[in-house]
Amino acid sequence: MPEKSVRSENAPQWPTLKEQLASSKVVHGSALEQLIRDNQDFSMLRPEEAHDKLGLPLWLRVYWRKKHPDGVYAGPSGGYPLLLREYHEWMMHHQDLPVQADSSLATPPPRGQRHGR
Repeated sequence: MPEKSVRSENAPQWPTLKEQLASSKVVHGSALEQLIRDNQDFSMLRPEEAHDKLGLPLWLRVYWRKKHPDGVYAGPSGGYPLLLREYHEWMMHHQDLPVQADSSLATPPPRGQRHGR
């Protein structure tokens, strides 16, 4: 049993769903809230991702990894495309737009649709 306690002390402290929704100011009942709820399997992430400085929410990383399971998730970018930051910003401004089930985030939103422009 003591070995198990050591593991839990060293286990990453992932934010709760409630903390994620509050810190992101997600609209209750929005499509974005559901997307976040559906992507909480942090066991897919490396432990150090719990507190790195990439600026990508954990749920978005999980979503990306589900769509791209063969990716190499290492290096300064964590293996995530820089484009994910733009997607995150766009999602925050358009929280009620549904995410297509087969979407892989392969292309950015059209320029005219970014940030409500």
